Amino acid sequence: MPWCPKCKCEYEEGVKLCADCKIELVDSLEDIIEWKPLIKTTEEEQIIQVKEYLEYSGIKDVKYEKIQDEDGEEENQYYYAIFVTEKELEESIKFLKGYMLTKAEEKKEQENEEDDEEEEITNEYETENYNDDTALKDLKSSVYTFGVIGAALVVVSILSLLEVIAINFSNKYLFSGLLLAIGIAFVIVAINSAKRIGNESNKITNRDNDINKIIEWFGDNYNLDDFADKYELNFEDLDEGAIYYLVMDKLKLIISNQFVEMDKKIINTASEIIYEKMNTQ
Repeated sequence: MPWCPKCKCEYEEGVKLCADCKIELVDSLEDIIEWKPLIKTTEEEQIIQVKEYLEYSGIKDVKYEKIQDEDGEEENQYYYAIFVTEKELEESIKFLKGYMLTKAEEKKEQENEEDDEEEEITNEYETENYNDDTALKDLKSSVYTFGVIGAALVVVSILSLLEVIAINFSNKYLFSGLLLAIGIAFVIVAINSAKRIGNESNKITNRDNDINKIIEWFGDNYNLDDFADKYELNFEDLDEGAIYYLVMDKLKLIISNQFVEMDKKIINTASEIIYEKMNTQ
């Protein structure tokens, strides 16, 4: 006996269409496929990829449809949905989870690669803090601050233990010992900072001397006014950022060939200063 695949009503032999649904009848209910929604999205390309993945994984009956989103805020808004048969729904869900996990891993790897590329570019143009002695000033400030506070705590703790001054505390020995420990720790920090001052001062002096050496050499051997013409640097149709990288790469190459053993950040800093001088002339 024929059946309607939609409303599942049974008809007499010879009837071809369902009276209610107006669709063609099937010979058996076993011929009716129960389609179940699996996933929907507004990205058609993503839906096609999922469909291909499911078919590759062995899911036999997969279809996707373009459906108008009547609940959407915009008119003529559509979304795309994938349907599978009821008997393959559970297995399809497992494959879909695997697909989504794979895509998530690929996206994470891509983001990591982009971060690495960005970091590599940043490192390639990393500079030193020319004429900047902030680090040295911070060390001197640490020596003064920790030294004064530490010494004061040590003195107060000793005077308290000798009962020269009175501290209103239930266990003055415990409190005084704690003050003494903190004071000594502060003094140690001050001493270590003081030891680093000399090294930091030499580092800053050497850094600035190296940068000045490069700048002076470049000024003696190259003319900033005709630098671009000499090396045929074409700035046509280039924005400010592109011009910067073009000139900087050329400057770094020239300086690197002359100062082979010089630190890359020193060369970058000197190139940056030379580039700024070009723009101010």
